Amino acid sequence: MNLVRPALLCLCATAFAADPQTPASIYRDSIHAVFTVHAGSILGTGFAFSSGLIATNAHVVGDSTIVEIELQDASRFEARVVRKDVEHDFAILEPTGIRPFTTLVPLRLGPSPAIGESVVVIGSPGGMKGSVTAGIVSQIYPNGVIQLNVAVNAGNSGGPVFDSQGRVFGIATLKYAQGDGLGFAIPVGWLQPPTSTR
Repeated sequence: MNLVRPALLCLCATAFAADPQTPASIYRDSIHAVFTVHAGSILGTGFAFSSGLIATNAHVVGDSTIVEIELQDASRFEARVVRKDVEHDFAILEPTGIRPFTTLVPLRLGPSPAIGESVVVIGSPGGMKGSVTAGIVSQIYPNGVIQLNVAVNAGNSGGPVFDSQGRVFGIATLKYAQGDGLGFAIPVGWLQPPTSTR
């Protein structure tokens, strides 16, 4: 299988509705917890989770120790990389000052959605922040990687992948090199916040 990382372009266990949500309602409830990550010339996506930290991909931050976070209103703040796991391709960021956001996205604790279940991805493809797309889980591999029938383009890397109840279960990370409309995500179970960020 030929994979290519997008040319790059943010979990809490809270109460959630038992009934499926629409992509529009997931977007409305979560958009202010999704950001664009600027790491030098690299552009990616990140999202705020339960501890007020920001999750993204390791390949988005690269060798940077400080990155710039852009909110949906175009305001920006700096964040430092407090954890990075290149093998599992995730990174955790912490604002260098007062946390300038209050919305957190809920996590899906436990198994990923079944093959065929609906998913929603929010990110910044091509720098177009706050873009939403929807599709299904098309395969789950033994190592936990999730295949999505969803476009994952340059700039989507690090963005949240939601289930039909609006909970994040994956982090968008790859696209299929030989076609469009097929992407891959890592499970949020791989994401491990540092025990201390100070």
